[in-house]
Amino acid sequence: MHIAHPPCPLLNGIVTQHPPRRRLEQPSAEKERRTGCLVTGALLGVLVGIMVGIYALPPILRNIYGETKVAADEFYRGDARIIRVQSAGRASEPLGDPSPGMRREDFFVQLTIRSNKTWAVAVTDFTLEVEGVKDWIKAAEATTGGEPGLNIPFGEEVTVELHFIAEVPAGSSATLAAEALHLANPRVRFALQ
Repeated sequence: MHIAHPPCPLLNGIVTQHPPRRRLEQPSAEKERRTGCLVTGALLGVLVGIMVGIYALPPILRNIYGETKVAADEFYRGDARIIRVQSAGRASEPLGDPSPGMRREDFFVQLTIRSNKTWAVAVTDFTLEVEGVKDWIKAAEATTGGEPGLNIPFGEEVTVELHFIAEVPAGSSATLAAEALHLANPRVRFALQ
């Protein structure tokens, strides 16, 4: 069976085609419910992705890409650097006021460092793992050779002292104990006990 189409119109002697016909779908209650489910699913997927990225991904990446582990009283030798933890301790009294409703503990870690290549290291590259505190604590300040700041000269051995401030709720009876010092670049974990 052959269906006849109306002749195509001529425009300035050129044959033009009719635009293709599209089927318009009529909105229905069923399609509206499915759209709501798709939007809800998309929002839940984004929220779950954000939560995984914030909470689950950092520990997973730490395990995959790992840290070089250095036992207490041992040296880290690598990447043209020699690093050793000389001592770690806690101040007998807090050295400042805690945040409201918190209890403060001040920790100090002393290192000897020799770098045989330039090294752009920041105070915040050092974190302290403390038993009783969920997140690692970033160093608050450092001194190098007794002078304020973190300055690792090329080819010289220097003594660096890092200061960490740990805060826990005032009602907490947790005994805080420094377990390990972590360095971000290169990735190294120094056991303190």
